[in-house]
Amino acid sequence: MYARDVNGKTLTFGVSGKLIRNSLVMFDRETGTLWSHLTGEALTGSLIGQHLQQVLSEQTTWGRWRAEHPKTLLLDVDPIEVWWDPYDLYYDSSNAGVVGRKRNDNRLPVKEKVIGVRLGGEAKAYSFKALARDGVVNDTVGGAPLVVIFDGQSQSGAVYRRDPGGKPLTFVAGASALTMLDEESGSTWDGLSGKAMAGADAGMELEQVPITYSFWFGWVDFYPSTQVYG
Repeated sequence: MYARDVNGKTLTFGVSGKLIRNSLVMFDRETGTLWSHLTGEALTGSLIGQHLQQVLSEQTTWGRWRAEHPKTLLLDVDPIEVWWDPYDLYYDSSNAGVVGRKRNDNRLPVKEKVIGVRLGGEAKAYSFKALARDGVVNDTVGGAPLVVIFDGQSQSGAVYRRDPGGKPLTFVAGASALTMLDEESGSTWDGLSGKAMAGADAGMELEQVPITYSFWFGWVDFYPSTQVYG
């Protein structure tokens, strides 16, 4: 997810119908510039070389989101239009897509879903399967101490800096999905808000980190030197 303000101008985006390394290419209606949806970089046109600013986002279930944000606006969609997914066969296939893979990096399966993080000039991919197995991961990317929390059943997850107020914390999985405890104080934290709900740190909040959800083949094509968790 990106902010769509560039050089003080708000852009309006559409789907170009083009692909780059099997990833969707957007265009902005104001200048006709083509943009990578995976990196947010302008590929051709008058804004070439510009980057859209990543904004915070999370993937979760509608029930969980609505419980936390009851006034959320929902895009009106005819239920018939989402009754089946025309890409089901694509998801089940090991084929990367219509233009083939640029890099045959087999550290993860082609269609493995990953959470991608870019910080301090480094990129790292976290496999959904590995995250579902471990639940909570303490890590460091680009010099920043991070914690990744994930629930495999709902494929919900988020990434935070784990040093609130400059105090590094070490997290372990909590008693229920998408909760965690810090070993230093035993406080309980909510994984999709980053807030301490109980304990000595109650009321504190972790700084969320922007993330990218992607298939492995898409992520590694753009970030070939990426590190991998899982």
